[in-house]
Amino acid sequence: MIASTAAALLAACTGVDQPTPTPAPSFPSVEPTIAPNTPSVSPSPEPSPSPEPEPGAMPASYGPDDEPGEVPDEALVPAGATVSGRWFAFTDDGVRIVIAWIEADADVDRLPHGLAVWRRTGTSPHWRPAFVRRRPGRAGIVDVRASTADVTGDRSDDVVVFEGIGGSGACGTWYVVELLEHRSIYRKELCDGRVEPAPPDQPGLVLTRSVYEPGDAHCCPSAILRTRLAWTGSGWRVVERRETPA
Repeated sequence: MIASTAAALLAACTGVDQPTPTPAPSFPSVEPTIAPNTPSVSPSPEPSPSPEPEPGAMPASYGPDDEPGEVPDEALVPAGATVSGRWFAFTDDGVRIVIAWIEADADVDRLPHGLAVWRRTGTSPHWRPAFVRRRPGRAGIVDVRASTADVTGDRSDDVVVFEGIGGSGACGTWYVVELLEHRSIYRKELCDGRVEPAPPDQPGLVLTRSVYEPGDAHCCPSAILRTRLAWTGSGWRVVERRETPA
C-alpha cells in the first residue's frame, strides 16, 4: 500500500514537472532569428552620403534636412580638412552656409585653403555646394576670413572674403561672391589696405588703403584713401573718394 502510494505520488510529481521544460525549446528558436538580423542592423549607423570619402575629396551633397546651424562641419568640407571659419548669410532664397577650411599637406608651412557656400534646396539632397574656391599650398595663403552683408543693394546678403598671405603689409586677395547667382563679382589684390561692406543704408564696398609719400616709413603713411564703390548690376562704379591725413 505504501509502495503504491509512493508510486502514485512520484507519477503525480512527474506529471506536474513535465510542462516546465517547455521554455527550453524557445531559446534555440529565438537565437536564429536574432543572428540573421545583426548584419542588417550594422550598416544603419552610417548616415553620411559618402561613409568613406577619399582624403581631400569635396562633399557633393549633404543628405539630411537639417537646419543651417545643425549641419555638421565635417559634412561641408573636404575629407580630412580642418574648419577655420563658418558664417551665415541671409538671402531672399534662404540661408547660406559659408565655410572655410585648411587641408593637410606635407609642407606644413604652405597648406591648401578653401572656401565654400552651401545652399538649401527643397528636394533631396537638401544641402548642396553652390560655390567652391580651393587654393593650393603654393599660393601661400595663411588666413581666410569672411563677412556677410548686402553689398549689391538687392536686399540679400553677399560674402566678402579675404585670403591673406601675411607679411608686414597684410597683403592678400579680396573677393566678393554674390549669393543669389553664386558668382564672383569683385577681386582685388591689395597690401596695406582692406575691403569692407559699406554701411547698410548705402550698400556697396569701401576700399581703404594707405598712401605713402617718398620717405615715409612703412609704419607711418602720409594719408588714408577711402573709396566707396556701388554695384550697377554689371560692374562697380566709384561714388565717393576721400583722402585724409593719417
